[in-house]
Amino acid sequence: MRSVPGTSERALEDARARLMRNPGDVAALRDAIQAAMRVGMVDMAASYALRAQQLSPGDPIVTAARGAIEVHRGRPREGLLLFGEADKAGAGEGPFVADRALGYDLIGDQPSAQYYYGLARRQSPDDEISRRYALSLAIIGDFATGDAMLRPLLNVQDRAAWRTHAFMLAIDGRPAEARAVLDRILPPDLAAQIGPYMDTIPRLSRAQQAAAANLGLFPAFPGGVQISPAPRTDQMQRSGGSR
Repeated sequence: MRSVPGTSERALEDARARLMRNPGDVAALRDAIQAAMRVGMVDMAASYALRAQQLSPGDPIVTAARGAIEVHRGRPREGLLLFGEADKAGAGEGPFVADRALGYDLIGDQPSAQYYYGLARRQSPDDEISRRYALSLAIIGDFATGDAMLRPLLNVQDRAAWRTHAFMLAIDGRPAEARAVLDRILPPDLAAQIGPYMDTIPRLSRAQQAAAANLGLFPAFPGGVQISPAPRTDQMQRSGGSR
């Protein structure tokens, strides 16, 4: 399923309007958290999650949302602990299952990540889930299956998918091909910034490869270097899709 441009923005506007009418509407806060996460506004999502937690302590969906926020802040272990708490509280496979999958990718547990990506795809098929799942497959050495999963998006010139493809090529030991893709899809200054890092990716651990591709964090360098986090689906659509 292709994501509809602006869907998450409209959902966020709707949730905020409901909160203006009733600041104590926990359901609206949940919706606002999810929509804010979808458009990459992690700090906004965290603010809503804090309010929801105060209004409804122990709410399993809010606890899972807090886990998703920690994952996107580069703290996957803390995030996965919160997902475990949400499980105990009866959250089930809620709206943040894809973020749980990412958390496992970020600790180098790709089999668990792929299990949850599979659940997420069945629950709510989404381009971003497909991109992350394909990358996770490349990390464990199954480039061909990941490429096949990504191919429908590459064929429609989805720029975020091509960015993922570049990282997959680098992980597969083909940094020159990865740089060529980046040169084609990114503005020259950004391609020049990211390109040299492609040579380092094959030497990273699985967790580090996932962090580099998904969060733009290259921890192989002293203190870590963060560049060009992978854009959310709607962000790529607002920027004009493919080049």
